[in-house]
This record gives sequence, C-alpha cells and structure tokens, in this order.
Amino acid sequence: MNEVSGAGWSALVMDDTNPSAASPVKAAAPVSEAVSVMDAPRDASPIDLEATVPYAPQTAPRSSARSAVARAERASGGDEGEDLIGRTLGQYHILEHLGKGSMARVYKARHLGLERVSALKIIDPNLVARRPGIRDQFWAEARAAANLAHPHVVTIHNLGSDGGFHFIEMEYVPGSLSLRDSLVKEGPFEPTRAARLVRQVLKALGAAHAAGLVHRDVKPANVLLTPEGNAKLADFGLAQARKKLSGAGQPLAGTPTFMAPELFAGTPASPQSDVYAVGVMFYSLLTGRLPFRADRIDALIRMHQNQPIPDIRQIAPGVNARLAAIIERCLAKSPADRYATADELGDEIQLLIHHFRDTEGLLRRSLEGIDCFIQGSRDTFRVLIPQPGDRLHEVMVEVSDGEGDRGERFLSVFSVCGPADPEYYGFALAMNSRLTFGGLSIRYVLGKPMLVMSRTFARDRVGSRDLRDAIVEIAANADRIEKKMTRLDLY
Repeated sequence: MNEVSGAGWSALVMDDTNPSAASPVKAAAPVSEAVSVMDAPRDASPIDLEATVPYAPQTAPRSSARSAVARAERASGGDEGEDLIGRTLGQYHILEHLGKGSMARVYKARHLGLERVSALKIIDPNLVARRPGIRDQFWAEARAAANLAHPHVVTIHNLGSDGGFHFIEMEYVPGSLSLRDSLVKEGPFEPTRAARLVRQVLKALGAAHAAGLVHRDVKPANVLLTPEGNAKLADFGLAQARKKLSGAGQPLAGTPTFMAPELFAGTPASPQSDVYAVGVMFYSLLTGRLPFRADRIDALIRMHQNQPIPDIRQIAPGVNARLAAIIERCLAKSPADRYATADELGDEIQLLIHHFRDTEGLLRRSLEGIDCFIQGSRDTFRVLIPQPGDRLHEVMVEVSDGEGDRGERFLSVFSVCGPADPEYYGFALAMNSRLTFGGLSIRYVLGKPMLVMSRTFARDRVGSRDLRDAIVEIAANADRIEKKMTRLDLY
C-alpha cells in the first residue's frame, strides 16, 4: 500500500497496473481499482501512479475505521478473499473467479431465473464495513452505465445485496482480456489495430458524453477485448454526471498517469479530460510506454502541466506524422486545444484508418461478389467488367497525391468511351446530365484526345459501396457510349 500525496490530496493505492510489467497476465473482467483515502500513511514510499485514485472524504476517525474492519474480519472469519465459488448470492450461482482489484472481485456467475451467464462484481465487505458509504459509490457505477446500451460499453444488468455482499451484474465477455493485458503479453499494437480499437472506445465515450456522463478513468485496463477483437469500455465506477462536476476546487478522481493537467488544479472533469486520457492510452498502445512517468505525484503533475510530449515517432518509427499529430492534439495542455468531443476525434481517427488501408484491399473489398477481373499493383489498377452482348469494358482506378502539405490523396475512377470526335460533343453533354456517377470529359490517353467518363474521390474518405457503385456504373455507361459512337468493343 502506498500513498499518493501532493497538491493537497492523498489516496491509498494497492494495485500494480504497470503496462510494462513482464509478469504474465491472467484474463480479467472489469475490476474497479478505486480505494479509500482515509488511512493513507504519511511516510509511504513512492507509489504506483497507474492505479485508480478516487476522492473519498474521511467520515470516521481512524480508530473507528480500524474497529469496523476488525468487526468485518471477525464476521467473515478474517479471510478478505473469501472463496465464493459454488455459493449462491440472491439469484446468482457463482461459477468461477475472473479477476480482482483493490475494491472488488469479479466472478463468472449464472442467473438462476434467466439462466444467463454474467460477470458478477462483488465489493469487498471489509471496505463496506470501514466506509459504509462506499456501497453507494460502488453502485454509482451501475447507475451511471445502466442506460448506456451501446455495443462498445460493457452492459450493466442489475445490482443487489445478499448475505452482507453487495454486487453488480454485468455483461460477461467470454475469454476477454483488457487492452492492458494484451499490451503486456503481446507488446505495442500495430497502428491500424490501435486506431480501430481507440475509435471504438471513442464511440462508447461519445454515447456516455451524450448521456451527460464523464468517465474519468479511461485507460487500457478498463477496456475489454471481445473474442472477435472488439473493444468494450468498462468500469464506470468514477463516472459522474457533468452537472455535478461544476465549480472550481473539484476533488481529484482518476488514474494519475492518465489525468489531464487541469484536473490537478481542481478544474472539473469534462469530455476534454476524457479525450486527454484517450491520448495517453493511444500513446501507450503504440509504444508500450506512458508519455509521462514519475515516482512522485508532484513530479508527475509538473510533467503533465509543463513538459512537452515526448516525440512518439522516436519511440515507434512506424507511427506516421498524421497519427502523431492526432495524439499530440489529444495531449494538449489546454482543454481548448484538444478535440472538442469524442465524436470529433473518432471521425479524425476514422480518416486515419482509411489512410492506412491499402488501395488493392479497398478495391477488392468494394468489388466482392461482382463478376470482374482485377489487375495491377500499388496504386494503379484495371478492372474488366463483363457487359451485355458478350462485351467487356475496362475501368481504371488510380491514386494520386493532392497538392500542398496536407498529405491528402485522391482516387480516380475512369474509363475510355472513344475518340474525342467533335461530332459526339452534343451527345456527351446530353449524357452528362443523366449520369449518377461520373461525368464525361476529354483526356489524353496514349497521346490522343479521348472521351473519358470519370469520378474522383478523396481516397481516405470513400466508402466501399460508393467505390463499387462508381466502378459498375461507369463501366456500363462508358460501354454504352462506346457502342453507340464506334459500334466496336475496344475499350
């Protein structure tokens, strides 16, 4: 047990959540790491600043607290980790142990009435005996997340008490690991995978923010991975309604290494402070390191508030400038300089994901199920699509760089209709007015002016369906024009 002290606050932390730890990690269900501030010793050694630190006012003298703990230990036989496997609490039969934090244990359980397998999160009864109000804090998690029906949020089903135990029934995620567990076992994430998972977390946060909640404890340990490899945001134990987080001098709550600079000055938590935590998480997933680490809270606060963000590209050379800029904006010292909402950041990351995808993969996914032949490599491809009357038509798909330093790329879809003979101009203009995808123009092909049907997309924004529809319609219309103008099947 170690003390978090400095800036007028202190808290007791007990869990080692260092993502760079080399020890093996067991599969864990979402376990709150929230603990009491009541009995923090003043002469403690340096602390683990990656454990959750909630604020909790002292409600009883230390002697009274110790007496309450003693009574709880006598009532439970002194076994703080009493084995509940095989027992029944209320409607729940406990099947196996899944994970443990400093505040609660999580078990796999079966609801006897509904025959539903769930994750049952049971608060330590010793903590309740020492601080009776902690039960309400514990259940606040259930109430905060109960109305968030979202595919990337761990669903809360119920809460209850039985035999002196207080619990929350949550969605059971089979065989899941947290992002932290995966980081420890597998090392830093490949950028595309990290971006995809972070965007899913942002979708969950967007839903929470829209419901008026601030999570306040976003970090890899609180994100579960489903068997399909998707992310689910868990542990809303510190979540608070934004209307309650008003005014200066707010009590600290969160995980120090993931907390935004303004929080240490008493500024209320906000969607922008959640965005900051997402930035720290993104940085750690890509590098296996935290942007700021220190042995003491006062040193960590100074780093968050004043120290420049370490250049992620020096640690992870595979991170491109665009991704580095997104993380740098998330970690801006001022909330006003960060992304305004989780949704805004999620949209930016979606563009980044599209930027990462290769053109051939995009093209083949777009044309999946379409009778065609694809040939080419890198950023230039030809697609041959059968047309009525045993005809074929060729459509070219090419990528080009935009002008300026924005790194924007464009994807051009075009097909030759025939020679740019002036006698066909009227027909071309009339055809342009009826086209859904593409337009007719003159383009030099192999040194000769040709009538070409084309459509250009921002490569990193185009969807697979739009690309498929453009290719199929341009091929059909260009072949129809070629047949009318030349009666041949050359292009």
